[in-house]
Amino acid sequence: MKVIAKLTVRSLFLVLILHSCADDRAELPPPDVSSLRSPVELIRFDEVMMDIDTADVASGMKRLDGEFGDFSDVYFRHITPLRRGDLSPEEQALAMKAFLTYPLIQEIHQRVAERFSPEVMNGQKEKLEQALRYYKYYLPDAPRPDTLVAFIAQFELAAFLYGDGQMAVGLDFFLGPEFDYQSVDPREPIFSDYLARAYTPDHMTSKLMQVLIDDYVPRPRAGRLVDFIIYEGKKAYLLNKVLPETPDHLLHEVTEEQMNWLRDNEIAIYASLQKENQFFDESPDLVRKLTQPAPSSPGMPAESPGRAVNYLGEKIVEAFIRANPQTSMEELLAIEDGQEILAKARYKPR
Repeated sequence: MKVIAKLTVRSLFLVLILHSCADDRAELPPPDVSSLRSPVELIRFDEVMMDIDTADVASGMKRLDGEFGDFSDVYFRHITPLRRGDLSPEEQALAMKAFLTYPLIQEIHQRVAERFSPEVMNGQKEKLEQALRYYKYYLPDAPRPDTLVAFIAQFELAAFLYGDGQMAVGLDFFLGPEFDYQSVDPREPIFSDYLARAYTPDHMTSKLMQVLIDDYVPRPRAGRLVDFIIYEGKKAYLLNKVLPETPDHLLHEVTEEQMNWLRDNEIAIYASLQKENQFFDESPDLVRKLTQPAPSSPGMPAESPGRAVNYLGEKIVEAFIRANPQTSMEELLAIEDGQEILAKARYKPR
Protein backbone atom coordinates (compact mmCIF):
# COMPACT_ATOMS: atom_id res chain seq x y z
CA MET A 1 0.00 0.00 0.00
CA LYS A 2 2.81 2.42 0.83
CA VAL A 3 4.36 2.00 -2.61
CA ILE A 4 1.03 2.63 -4.33
CA ALA A 5 0.39 5.75 -2.24
CA LYS A 6 3.83 7.09 -3.06
CA LEU A 7 3.32 6.53 -6.77
CA THR A 8 -0.08 8.18 -6.59
CA VAL A 9 1.35 11.30 -4.96
CA ARG A 10 4.10 11.48 -7.54
CA SER A 11 1.55 11.10 -10.34
CA LEU A 12 -0.46 13.91 -8.80
CA PHE A 13 2.61 16.15 -8.98
CA LEU A 14 3.14 15.29 -12.64
CA VAL A 15 -0.47 16.07 -13.49
CA LEU A 16 -0.69 19.30 -11.54
CA ILE A 17 2.58 20.71 -12.84
CA LEU A 18 0.96 20.83 -16.28
CA HIS A 19 -1.69 23.19 -14.93
CA SER A 20 0.58 25.40 -12.83
CA CYS A 21 1.24 28.93 -13.99
CA ALA A 22 3.92 31.51 -13.35
CA ASP A 23 3.36 34.07 -10.63
CA ASP A 24 2.81 37.24 -12.63
CA ARG A 25 1.78 39.34 -9.63
CA ALA A 26 3.15 42.86 -10.00
CA GLU A 27 5.44 43.63 -7.08
CA LEU A 28 5.40 47.06 -5.50
CA PRO A 29 8.80 48.75 -5.39
CA PRO A 30 10.54 48.62 -2.00
CA PRO A 31 9.98 51.62 0.27
CA ASP A 32 12.44 54.50 0.39
CA VAL A 33 14.46 53.99 3.57
CA SER A 34 17.26 56.44 2.80
CA SER A 35 16.21 58.71 5.67
CA LEU A 36 16.39 55.90 8.24
CA ARG A 37 19.55 55.13 10.16
CA SER A 38 20.72 51.86 11.64
CA PRO A 39 24.52 52.07 11.84
CA VAL A 40 26.60 49.03 12.66
CA GLU A 41 30.14 48.97 14.04
CA LEU A 42 32.27 46.22 12.47
CA ILE A 43 34.82 44.56 14.78
CA ARG A 44 37.40 42.04 13.54
CA PHE A 45 37.89 39.75 16.53
CA ASP A 46 39.31 37.13 14.18
CA GLU A 47 42.26 39.28 13.13
CA VAL A 48 43.25 40.27 16.65
CA MET A 49 42.90 36.70 17.93
CA MET A 50 45.02 35.19 15.17
CA ASP A 51 47.68 37.87 15.83
CA ILE A 52 48.30 36.53 19.35
CA ASP A 53 51.95 35.71 20.04
CA THR A 54 51.96 31.96 20.68
CA ALA A 55 54.98 32.45 22.94
CA ASP A 56 52.79 34.46 25.34
CA VAL A 57 49.23 33.27 24.85
CA ALA A 58 48.08 34.28 28.34
CA SER A 59 48.81 37.95 27.65
CA GLY A 60 47.08 37.69 24.28
CA MET A 61 43.92 36.32 25.87
CA LYS A 62 43.94 39.16 28.41
CA ARG A 63 44.19 41.59 25.53
CA LEU A 64 41.13 39.99 23.91
CA ASP A 65 39.23 40.33 27.16
CA GLY A 66 40.21 43.98 27.44
CA GLU A 67 39.30 44.89 23.86
CA PHE A 68 36.24 42.71 23.27
CA GLY A 69 34.68 42.29 26.72
CA ASP A 70 31.41 40.37 26.51
CA PHE A 71 32.18 38.76 23.17
CA SER A 72 35.51 37.38 24.37
CA ASP A 73 33.73 35.75 27.29
CA VAL A 74 31.04 34.28 25.01
CA TYR A 75 33.66 33.05 22.56
CA PHE A 76 35.82 31.26 25.14
CA ARG A 77 32.89 29.80 27.05
CA HIS A 78 30.64 28.66 24.23
CA ILE A 79 32.28 28.87 20.77
CA THR A 80 35.75 27.63 21.64
CA PRO A 81 35.10 26.43 25.19
CA LEU A 82 38.50 26.90 26.79
CA ARG A 83 37.18 28.52 29.97
CA ARG A 84 35.74 25.40 31.43
CA GLY A 85 35.69 24.87 35.15
CA ASP A 86 38.09 21.93 34.91
CA LEU A 87 40.87 23.89 33.14
CA SER A 88 43.37 26.02 35.01
CA PRO A 89 44.58 29.31 33.48
CA GLU A 90 47.78 27.56 32.44
CA GLU A 91 45.84 24.74 30.77
CA GLN A 92 43.62 27.28 29.02
CA ALA A 93 46.70 28.98 27.59
CA LEU A 94 48.08 25.66 26.36
CA ALA A 95 44.75 24.77 24.77
CA MET A 96 44.58 28.20 23.10
CA LYS A 97 48.07 27.76 21.69
CA ALA A 98 47.09 24.38 20.27
CA PHE A 99 43.99 25.98 18.73
CA LEU A 100 45.93 28.85 17.13
CA THR A 101 48.52 26.52 15.62
CA TYR A 102 46.09 23.81 14.51
CA PRO A 103 46.51 23.34 10.71
CA LEU A 104 42.77 23.62 9.98
CA ILE A 105 42.51 26.91 11.91
CA GLN A 106 45.58 28.20 10.09
CA GLU A 107 44.01 27.29 6.74
CA ILE A 108 40.70 28.93 7.68
CA HIS A 109 42.54 32.07 8.78
CA GLN A 110 44.42 32.23 5.47
CA ARG A 111 41.24 31.71 3.43
CA VAL A 112 39.37 34.33 5.46
CA ALA A 113 42.20 36.84 5.05
CA GLU A 114 42.14 36.31 1.28
CA ARG A 115 38.36 36.49 0.89
CA PHE A 116 37.38 39.05 3.53
CA SER A 117 39.63 42.05 3.12
CA PRO A 118 38.68 45.29 4.94
CA GLU A 119 37.03 46.54 1.75
CA VAL A 120 34.95 43.37 1.35
CA MET A 121 33.88 43.40 5.00
CA ASN A 122 32.90 47.05 4.76
CA GLY A 123 30.73 46.08 1.82
CA GLN A 124 29.12 43.34 3.92
CA LYS A 125 28.55 45.84 6.72
CA GLU A 126 26.82 48.23 4.31
CA LYS A 127 24.55 45.45 3.07
CA LEU A 128 23.61 44.62 6.66
CA GLU A 129 22.93 48.28 7.46
CA GLN A 130 20.65 48.57 4.43
CA ALA A 131 18.74 45.45 5.49
CA LEU A 132 18.41 46.91 8.98
CA ARG A 133 16.96 50.11 7.53
CA TYR A 134 14.20 48.06 5.91
CA TYR A 135 13.81 46.14 9.18
CA LYS A 136 13.37 49.44 11.01
CA TYR A 137 10.82 50.58 8.43
CA TYR A 138 8.64 47.49 8.88
CA LEU A 139 9.30 46.98 12.62
CA PRO A 140 10.20 50.41 14.03
CA ASP A 141 10.10 49.27 17.65
CA ALA A 142 11.97 45.98 17.23
CA PRO A 143 15.52 45.72 18.66
CA ARG A 144 18.32 45.98 16.09
CA PRO A 145 22.02 45.16 16.46
CA ASP A 146 24.52 48.01 16.48
CA THR A 147 27.65 45.84 16.46
CA LEU A 148 28.88 43.07 14.16
CA VAL A 149 31.79 41.01 15.46
CA ALA A 150 33.58 38.79 12.95
CA PHE A 151 35.23 35.63 14.27
CA ILE A 152 36.51 32.26 13.13
CA ALA A 153 36.26 28.88 14.84
CA GLN A 154 35.91 25.25 13.84
CA PHE A 155 32.53 25.67 12.15
CA GLU A 156 30.51 26.17 15.32
CA LEU A 157 28.01 28.90 14.38
CA ALA A 158 27.43 30.98 11.26
CA ALA A 159 25.78 33.84 13.14
CA PHE A 160 24.25 34.59 16.53
CA LEU A 161 23.04 37.39 18.78
CA TYR A 162 24.63 38.09 22.14
CA GLY A 163 24.72 40.74 24.86
CA ASP A 164 22.66 43.87 24.28
CA GLY A 165 22.17 44.70 20.61
CA GLN A 166 25.20 42.83 19.30
CA MET A 167 25.62 40.29 16.51
CA ALA A 168 28.45 37.95 15.57
CA VAL A 169 29.31 36.23 12.30
CA GLY A 170 31.51 33.15 11.83
CA LEU A 171 33.47 33.88 8.67
CA ASP A 172 34.48 30.22 8.35
CA PHE A 173 30.89 29.57 7.20
CA PHE A 174 31.15 31.92 4.21
CA LEU A 175 34.26 30.82 2.33
CA GLY A 176 32.33 29.86 -0.80
CA PRO A 177 32.53 26.84 -3.12
CA GLU A 178 36.31 27.23 -3.49
CA PHE A 179 36.65 25.79 0.02
CA ASP A 180 35.94 22.07 0.19
CA TYR A 181 33.77 21.79 3.29
CA GLN A 182 33.30 18.06 2.73
CA SER A 183 37.04 17.53 3.15
CA VAL A 184 36.85 18.75 6.75
CA ASP A 185 34.65 15.82 7.75
CA PRO A 186 32.47 14.06 5.15
CA ARG A 187 30.46 12.43 7.96
CA GLU A 188 29.42 15.76 9.46
CA PRO A 189 25.84 16.69 8.40
CA ILE A 190 26.53 20.45 8.40
CA PHE A 191 28.89 19.94 5.46
CA SER A 192 26.23 18.25 3.30
CA ASP A 193 25.88 19.77 -0.16
CA TYR A 194 22.34 21.04 0.44
CA LEU A 195 23.61 23.08 3.42
CA ALA A 196 27.10 23.99 2.20
CA ARG A 197 25.76 25.64 -0.95
CA ALA A 198 24.68 28.52 1.32
CA TYR A 199 28.17 28.97 2.80
CA THR A 200 29.06 31.83 0.48
CA PRO A 201 29.61 35.59 0.96
CA ASP A 202 26.41 36.25 -0.99
CA HIS A 203 24.44 34.52 1.78
CA MET A 204 25.98 36.42 4.70
CA THR A 205 23.45 39.24 5.06
CA SER A 206 20.57 36.81 4.68
CA LYS A 207 22.01 34.52 7.37
CA LEU A 208 22.47 37.47 9.72
CA MET A 209 18.94 38.74 9.17
CA GLN A 210 17.55 35.23 9.62
CA VAL A 211 19.09 35.15 13.11
CA LEU A 212 17.50 38.49 13.96
CA ILE A 213 14.11 37.45 12.56
CA ASP A 214 14.20 34.04 14.28
CA ASP A 215 14.81 35.78 17.58
CA TYR A 216 11.92 38.21 17.09
CA VAL A 217 9.10 36.23 15.48
CA PRO A 218 7.20 34.20 18.11
CA ARG A 219 7.11 30.46 17.56
CA PRO A 220 3.63 28.92 17.43
CA ARG A 221 2.26 27.49 20.65
CA ALA A 222 0.15 24.92 18.83
CA GLY A 223 1.80 21.90 17.30
CA ARG A 224 -0.11 21.65 14.02
CA LEU A 225 1.81 21.60 10.76
CA VAL A 226 -0.21 24.56 9.45
CA ASP A 227 0.98 26.71 12.36
CA PHE A 228 4.61 25.95 11.58
CA ILE A 229 4.15 26.40 7.83
CA ILE A 230 2.71 29.87 8.44
CA TYR A 231 5.39 30.61 11.05
CA GLU A 232 8.12 29.80 8.52
CA GLY A 233 6.17 31.68 5.85
CA LYS A 234 6.02 34.84 7.99
CA LYS A 235 9.77 34.72 8.53
CA ALA A 236 10.40 34.19 4.80
CA TYR A 237 8.01 37.04 3.96
CA LEU A 238 9.82 39.42 6.32
CA LEU A 239 13.23 38.30 5.05
CA ASN A 240 12.11 39.08 1.51
CA LYS A 241 10.97 42.54 2.60
CA VAL A 242 14.26 43.46 4.28
CA LEU A 243 16.33 42.08 1.39
CA PRO A 244 14.21 43.12 -1.61
CA GLU A 245 17.07 43.02 -4.10
CA THR A 246 18.38 39.60 -3.10
CA PRO A 247 17.44 36.78 -5.51
CA ASP A 248 14.81 34.37 -4.18
CA HIS A 249 17.05 31.32 -4.53
CA LEU A 250 19.58 32.89 -2.16
CA LEU A 251 16.90 33.74 0.41
CA HIS A 252 15.50 30.20 0.25
CA GLU A 253 19.02 28.70 0.12
CA VAL A 254 18.26 26.54 -2.90
CA THR A 255 19.65 26.32 -6.42
CA GLU A 256 18.08 28.37 -9.21
CA GLU A 257 16.67 25.16 -10.68
CA GLN A 258 15.08 24.26 -7.35
CA MET A 259 13.66 27.78 -7.05
CA ASN A 260 12.02 27.32 -10.44
CA TRP A 261 10.66 23.98 -9.25
CA LEU A 262 9.04 25.69 -6.26
CA ARG A 263 7.44 28.35 -8.47
CA ASP A 264 6.19 25.72 -10.92
CA ASN A 265 4.79 23.41 -8.23
CA GLU A 266 2.96 25.67 -5.80
CA ILE A 267 -0.33 23.97 -6.70
CA ALA A 268 1.21 20.52 -6.37
CA ILE A 269 2.74 21.20 -2.94
CA TYR A 270 -0.60 22.46 -1.64
CA ALA A 271 -2.49 19.53 -3.15
CA SER A 272 -0.07 17.02 -1.65
CA LEU A 273 -0.61 18.37 1.87
CA GLN A 274 -4.37 18.30 1.39
CA LYS A 275 -4.38 14.81 -0.09
CA GLU A 276 -2.40 13.42 2.85
CA ASN A 277 -4.46 15.42 5.39
CA GLN A 278 -1.26 16.88 6.80
CA PHE A 279 -2.17 20.53 7.36
CA PHE A 280 -3.56 19.83 10.82
CA ASP A 281 -1.25 16.96 11.72
CA GLU A 282 0.42 17.51 15.11
CA SER A 283 3.31 15.07 14.68
CA PRO A 284 6.58 16.82 15.71
CA ASP A 285 8.47 14.42 13.46
CA LEU A 286 6.39 15.44 10.43
CA VAL A 287 6.82 19.14 11.25
CA ARG A 288 10.58 18.68 11.51
CA LYS A 289 10.88 16.68 8.28
CA LEU A 290 8.85 19.14 6.21
CA THR A 291 9.97 22.51 7.61
CA GLN A 292 13.65 21.94 8.46
CA PRO A 293 16.60 21.69 6.01
CA ALA A 294 16.81 18.44 4.05
CA PRO A 295 18.11 17.26 0.66
CA SER A 296 14.52 17.08 -0.65
CA SER A 297 10.98 17.24 0.70
CA PRO A 298 9.53 13.93 1.95
CA GLY A 299 6.60 12.70 -0.13
CA MET A 300 7.55 14.94 -3.06
CA PRO A 301 9.64 14.27 -6.16
CA ALA A 302 13.40 13.93 -5.73
CA GLU A 303 14.00 17.20 -7.57
CA SER A 304 12.10 19.11 -4.89
CA PRO A 305 14.24 21.03 -2.40
CA GLY A 306 13.87 20.51 1.31
CA ARG A 307 11.44 22.81 3.14
CA ALA A 308 9.20 23.20 0.09
CA VAL A 309 6.26 23.79 2.44
CA ASN A 310 7.97 26.93 3.77
CA TYR A 311 7.75 28.45 0.30
CA LEU A 312 4.06 27.62 0.36
CA GLY A 313 3.83 29.36 3.74
CA GLU A 314 5.34 32.50 2.24
CA LYS A 315 2.80 32.45 -0.60
CA ILE A 316 -0.06 32.08 1.89
CA VAL A 317 1.24 35.03 3.91
CA GLU A 318 1.50 37.12 0.74
CA ALA A 319 -2.11 36.22 -0.06
CA PHE A 320 -3.15 37.19 3.47
CA ILE A 321 -1.57 40.64 3.09
CA ARG A 322 -3.23 41.13 -0.30
CA ALA A 323 -6.59 40.26 1.25
CA ASN A 324 -5.92 42.30 4.40
CA PRO A 325 -3.70 45.21 3.26
CA GLN A 326 -4.34 47.21 6.42
CA THR A 327 -2.42 44.64 8.49
CA SER A 328 0.93 45.94 9.71
CA MET A 329 4.01 43.73 9.87
CA GLU A 330 3.83 43.76 13.66
CA GLU A 331 0.19 42.67 13.58
CA LEU A 332 0.96 39.92 11.08
CA LEU A 333 3.77 38.50 13.18
CA ALA A 334 1.60 38.55 16.30
CA ILE A 335 -0.98 36.17 14.80
CA GLU A 336 0.11 32.75 16.04
CA ASP A 337 -2.86 30.76 14.72
CA GLY A 338 -1.81 29.51 11.30
CA GLN A 339 -5.34 28.39 10.51
CA GLU A 340 -6.59 31.95 11.02
CA ILE A 341 -4.10 33.32 8.49
CA LEU A 342 -4.87 30.52 6.03
CA ALA A 343 -8.61 31.20 6.27
CA LYS A 344 -8.34 34.97 5.98
CA ALA A 345 -5.84 34.74 3.12
CA ARG A 346 -8.48 33.28 0.80
CA TYR A 347 -5.44 31.54 -0.66
CA LYS A 348 -5.54 29.97 -4.10
CA PRO A 349 -2.29 28.32 -5.15
CA ARG A 350 -0.98 29.26 -8.58
